[in-house]
Amino acid sequence: MDKKYWENYYEFNIAPEQASLFAQFVLKNYLKKQDSLIEFGCGNGRDSVFFAKNGVNVTAVDQCEAEILVLKEENKLTNIKFLSDDFTKLKAEELFDIVYSRFTLHSITEKAEDETIKWAYEHIKNKGYFLIEARGKKNELYMLGTPVDGEPDAYIYENHFRRYVEMDKLQKKLTDIGFNIVYAEENTGFAPFHDTDYTFMRIVARKE
Repeated sequence: MDKKYWENYYEFNIAPEQASLFAQFVLKNYLKKQDSLIEFGCGNGRDSVFFAKNGVNVTAVDQCEAEILVLKEENKLTNIKFLSDDFTKLKAEELFDIVYSRFTLHSITEKAEDETIKWAYEHIKNKGYFLIEARGKKNELYMLGTPVDGEPDAYIYENHFRRYVEMDKLQKKLTDIGFNIVYAEENTGFAPFHDTDYTFMRIVARKE
């Protein structure tokens, strides 16, 4: 969704460069060196590069071809590869210890979310993790903007698509397919940005 919006966003270097608080939380609690991780929607690579610098083998995926080219040119780490693709339609056969999804599930339709969950379950190794941070209905921007026809809880706001994920419903989807929820919280303090500290959800699901 909104490929042109995100191309402009990264072209003008609006995104922060420092690893997100979620990435730091994940590294501390769920990652170890030599784990394999795929990031959905890596953007400017802030989290993927952070993981790679800490010894994780990373596949970083984003649909913005220009940004992926920049990342390939600027990063010479041997344990990270950048892939220009739509993460909702990946064809990879590789299995991963970790699927990392920060600020991506709320940027796609619910149908695409369902396909993404299915792909993640099929491509995570046993005892591996699906790590999610996303906007939910408790987010302070919920219901702002123009509603999107045919897509409940989705709005066009600040010129791009946002869908506000229902936390309980997402957890049920994850458990129904076979994941075990080991951590779930919806709170402030997860992703402060400039002078805002909106509410986001974090879910850690393990494949049993």
